[in-house]
Amino acid sequence: MQRTLKNQYKRQDVFRCSHKAHFKFEKSVSVYHVLLEKKCFPQGCLYFFWKCRLLNKGNSCPKGFEHVGKKCFGCREYYEEKVCYQPELLLKQEEFEKFKKSLEEYQEWLEEVSGKDVEFSGEVNSVKPHLKKIIYPKGVSLKFKGFLLSFKSGWIDRVFFDDYLYARISVGAQRRLNFSRGDKLDFKARLIVDRGRIVLERVRYVEFSEKAGSPSWDLSEALVARSTGTEFDCQPERCLVCEKGCLLDVVDKSSFKEKIYRHLFCLAGTEDPENCLYDLKKKLEMEKVEKEN
Repeated sequence: MQRTLKNQYKRQDVFRCSHKAHFKFEKSVSVYHVLLEKKCFPQGCLYFFWKCRLLNKGNSCPKGFEHVGKKCFGCREYYEEKVCYQPELLLKQEEFEKFKKSLEEYQEWLEEVSGKDVEFSGEVNSVKPHLKKIIYPKGVSLKFKGFLLSFKSGWIDRVFFDDYLYARISVGAQRRLNFSRGDKLDFKARLIVDRGRIVLERVRYVEFSEKAGSPSWDLSEALVARSTGTEFDCQPERCLVCEKGCLLDVVDKSSFKEKIYRHLFCLAGTEDPENCLYDLKKKLEMEKVEKEN
C-alpha cells in the first residue's frame, strides 16, 4: 500500500494569530511557527511594549526623544504594557485530534530521514535563484547562493510526499545540467528541514527521464536579477507561484538577538505587488505569438 505524507509543519489551516506581525498574512500562521518556533500553544506568548505617558498624550519629551527606546528606562514617564497573544485554534476538537495523529506520524518519519541521504524522484515545478540577505549592524549583504528547484510533490524513497519541497543546486550543476520547469528526474540527496520546509541538498547522481527544454536561469541572469529585483515583507500567493517571485531568506544580525525570516523577492523588479502587470504582459506576448503562428 502506497504511503502518502503531507507537510504538517506548513499547514496554515490549524492556527491563526492576531499579532500585528501576521496582519500582512491575514493572520495566517504555520504549524511550525506556532508549535516549534514560538511554542506558544495553548499558553500564548508575552510581549512587553515600551510606552511613554507624555508621548501617548501628544506631549513632547523633555529630552527631545520622538520614540520610546532604551534611554527611557529610568524616566518616570516610562512604563511597559504587557500583552499576551494566544493562537486561535481553527479546527474542531475532532479535527484537531486527527491533526495531532497526522503530525505525530509526520514527525516520526522526519526522525527517520532528516539529515540522511534519500533517493528522490519528481518533476521540476520551477527553477529560481537562491538568494540570502544578511543584515549587519553597519551594512547589508545580498548573497547569491545558487539555484532552488521546487517540486509540487515527489517520491522520497518509498514515500510519496504530496506537498511542496525544494532542492538546492549549485551554479556549476545548473550550468552542466540546465534544470528547467517540466524536467522529470531522479537523484540522491541529503534531506533537511529548513524552518518547516523540506529541502534536499548535496544533490548528485542526477538522471533525467524526460527533459522539458523550458527556458531557465543562468548565472548572468541571476546576478542581474539580484541587483535589480525588489524586496517586500508580504507574500501574496500569486507572487509565490509566479516565475519571477521567490522567497528571500533574511538573517538579521543588527541587534543582540538574531532574527531569521523570509521576505518576497521579485526578480522582475516590480515596485508594487498589488499593481503588478507581469502576468498580463506575459499573456499578451503569448497571444501575439499564437496569432503570428
